[in-house]
Amino acid sequence: MTNTISAAANPAMANDMISKALQEEPAAPEITILSPSDTSVTLPGGYITATGEVITQAEIRELNGKDEEAISRAINIGKAIVTILQRGTVKIGDQKVDDKILDNLLSGDRDMLLLAIFKATFGETVDLNAFCEGCNEVKTVNINLTTDIPVKVLTDPIGDRVFTVQGKKNEVTVKLPTGLIQKELITNSDKTPAELTTLLLEGTVVQIDGNPVLSKMQVQNLGIVDRRTIVEEIDKRVSGPQFDDLKITCPDCESEVTVPINLGALFQL
Repeated sequence: MTNTISAAANPAMANDMISKALQEEPAAPEITILSPSDTSVTLPGGYITATGEVITQAEIRELNGKDEEAISRAINIGKAIVTILQRGTVKIGDQKVDDKILDNLLSGDRDMLLLAIFKATFGETVDLNAFCEGCNEVKTVNINLTTDIPVKVLTDPIGDRVFTVQGKKNEVTVKLPTGLIQKELITNSDKTPAELTTLLLEGTVVQIDGNPVLSKMQVQNLGIVDRRTIVEEIDKRVSGPQFDDLKITCPDCESEVTVPINLGALFQL
């Protein structure tokens, strides 16, 4: 038998029961909305268009499962890095990215895009292993990829791309390496350091003593000291994230820990 309470006959009791029922209703679960990953990137060098405009804004995206499958099929670290860049970069300015644009970017701008792709995919902090001399053991240290890695920006995005190096015997005009040269270097990691130096110089040395560089033989004929001087000057001027060894304080003994870092280590390639 069901007892029915008339709200009209006993409004006070009906209201009291309704109030209790509402109070006993379970609260709705709290929903946390995560902010979307930052997909905008400021290029430290900039892409120069055919009309001479310098574009410093780019767009990247988070990597997904299809990208992971494509990266896993790469036959070496170099090709994996190129695949990440191709798939994770969306636009340079308003232009949809393609291989030609990526090849013409400065190597430092490509590194900046790769770092941004990593942060959009995995977050801006990463745990890396390093040996602590104070503790005399390997420690895991936390790196903030935004604050711990310095970024060098070209003061003059056009003029700073070409510079002169006075060597022991020769005066050499040099341009900063582009993506095309970077791709050559990372996909030929089986070559000797001297051969890689020749590849770098062949793609960056514009003139030797005022004469245009037209063949590999010209950079091969440079003295060893001059070749090394040129490489050092290029390293000093390359824009983008500076992947030098980081100095981080040990979380346990507060000693200074040297943490080697590079894009291959970040992406675990």
